[in-house]
Amino acid sequence: MDNISHAYIFLGDEEETTQKALKLAQTANCENADLAPCGFCSTCRKIQSQVYPDTIHVHPDGAAIKIEQVRKMILDLAEKPMEGNKKVYILHEAHTITPQAQNALLKTLEEPCSESIIILLSNNIKQLIPTVVSRCQIQDFTKAEAEPLLSVESRQKIADIIFNITQKAGHTEFCIYARELSNIEEKIEEVLEFTISLFRDMLIVKTNADAALINQDLEPMIYKYSSILATDSMLRAIDVTYRQLKAAKFRGNKNLIWYNLLVGLKEVF
Repeated sequence: MDNISHAYIFLGDEEETTQKALKLAQTANCENADLAPCGFCSTCRKIQSQVYPDTIHVHPDGAAIKIEQVRKMILDLAEKPMEGNKKVYILHEAHTITPQAQNALLKTLEEPCSESIIILLSNNIKQLIPTVVSRCQIQDFTKAEAEPLLSVESRQKIADIIFNITQKAGHTEFCIYARELSNIEEKIEEVLEFTISLFRDMLIVKTNADAALINQDLEPMIYKYSSILATDSMLRAIDVTYRQLKAAKFRGNKNLIWYNLLVGLKEVF
């Protein structure tokens, strides 16, 4: 149990991440430490049935998890576990936590209680503030595409452009990159989704998350640039690209989308 962290972000659908969180709670509190989680002791059964007093579920109150809920949780953190070794707080739909509530949670993540574990369940990491993300271990349970949608040549060209733009490209290079993106004969939505996956992979490497890379063929580049770029910049880059993906789905002007993407990324980096 020594290798269990104080805080996690579990990415994926609600059902699967909930089960993963329950399993972690069982591992931390199982009565049969050598078999943890055994699944059959009283504690494991209670956790699975969601009636264990030291496993606390926090759900959105309406559309969001609010600051009052987080403050109540922080006060509760000061209390020792009632039955087990660890109190485990599972925050469902963590992407709905308000910015104010995330900031309130931040001090607890920075100065964790040794007898508690906080697990944020989410399908949208970009809604979590970078300082919260950087203080959690990320485990990604989302399903990656079986095969790349883009050709190998296109993937390499796009990756080169995206990574180069992060390195303070000048005006001349900027114009060349915009023209090259416009000339790529691939669906714009697929190019933007691929771009998001690049920053996602860099974020996985940067935070030492327990998750497989989507773009394993580009691993050397991903490791190189993840060591150079800041976590905050990667998260903002994902947000910039998502906005252009939304514009593409509404059939926005292709050249304008590429221009806005590169301008946005240049501002981030």
